[in-house]
Amino acid sequence: MWSTFYVDANGSTTGARPFPIPPASQPFVAESKAFYNVIGTNPSLSVIAQASDNQFHEAGVYISATNEVYFTSNILNKTGANENYQYPIYANFNKVSLNSTNGTYEWQVVPQPSSQFVLPNGGTYYNGKVLMAIQGYQLNTPSSLIAFDPFTQRAETLLNNFYGRPFNSLNDVAVLTRGRNIKTPVGEQWVFFTDPTYGYYLQKFKQYPRLPSQVYAFHPPTGTIRVVADGLQKPNGIQFSPDMQTCYISDTGLLSEDPADSAPRDGSGPGTIYAYDVVYPEPGSDPTTDPPALINKRLFAFADNVAPDGIKVDTDGNVYGGCFDGVWNKKGALLGKILLGLDVPSEIPGVPAGRGCANMVFVPGGLLMFAEDRMYLARIKAKGALLP
Repeated sequence: MWSTFYVDANGSTTGARPFPIPPASQPFVAESKAFYNVIGTNPSLSVIAQASDNQFHEAGVYISATNEVYFTSNILNKTGANENYQYPIYANFNKVSLNSTNGTYEWQVVPQPSSQFVLPNGGTYYNGKVLMAIQGYQLNTPSSLIAFDPFTQRAETLLNNFYGRPFNSLNDVAVLTRGRNIKTPVGEQWVFFTDPTYGYYLQKFKQYPRLPSQVYAFHPPTGTIRVVADGLQKPNGIQFSPDMQTCYISDTGLLSEDPADSAPRDGSGPGTIYAYDVVYPEPGSDPTTDPPALINKRLFAFADNVAPDGIKVDTDGNVYGGCFDGVWNKKGALLGKILLGLDVPSEIPGVPAGRGCANMVFVPGGLLMFAEDRMYLARIKAKGALLP
């Protein structure tokens, strides 16, 4: 594979590889023949948007009614006296229209929909709206779940605390329903979200943690909330299988918490996707006394190339990790990789710079991937489990 090296007796990389490096023109690398069921017979990968800074980072929420995708930038530094941002750092809330007839895709920054909409990160579709995990800033603006209406441009804060204790820095969010193509009333849907301590330990825009790094289930109609998973170093991406029987959560604990660490990627930490079985509430039961649960935690996949951030799932149950390149089947077997940044030259002649991917979203006809300063569209056979 692209990132797999041999090591010598001292644990140092030798430069030898068990598989040949694919040519720069070949971004699709199959580990298994089953990967061709994912990419099809004639896949393609193209850059559809570029920016001078890291505008293409997280979320990825497809709105079928407008054929648009909402996404977020990475954290950016405020420069000058720009009054659009009240804090020294910010993250843009962006959208891109897929209504292109000539291969040109226009993206734009969405005006901040509310004063609480500060440092947005992951997102998902919920009840006709774009539900965003908002990281917040220091104690001035709490981390929260905010629902954005793409038609009215209005935002509503749904949750910003756990029984009075502020969250750390909400990262990603997914919605539990009764299953793909099964109509589930809003009253039976639960919002699951991750809350790592990135804002304090790694990125320094939040005060010390008031809560452990945990995963929560929230029922917006009643306000009921419970912790459904702990014991994770840095819970990050979250997603459900198409039948909603399995919950996948990524842990990016390999990122060191020591600001003086000269090697901020600690190889002894997890770069892992875990799987859990979902325990459903009884149909028609009281959400305040019969919430969902996650049980039977198990290691689903370990990424050899950095750590999986965002997670997406296709209709066949294959799992896509935003960790440069990985696609696994529902049994956790690596099927193949989609290599980004082969179009970006590096200082080494003939060797591409490469690009990571924090998150992605399935759209009609392909997979949209966010690689910081550029956005890629992979036209593949697989279809997203969340697409209508």
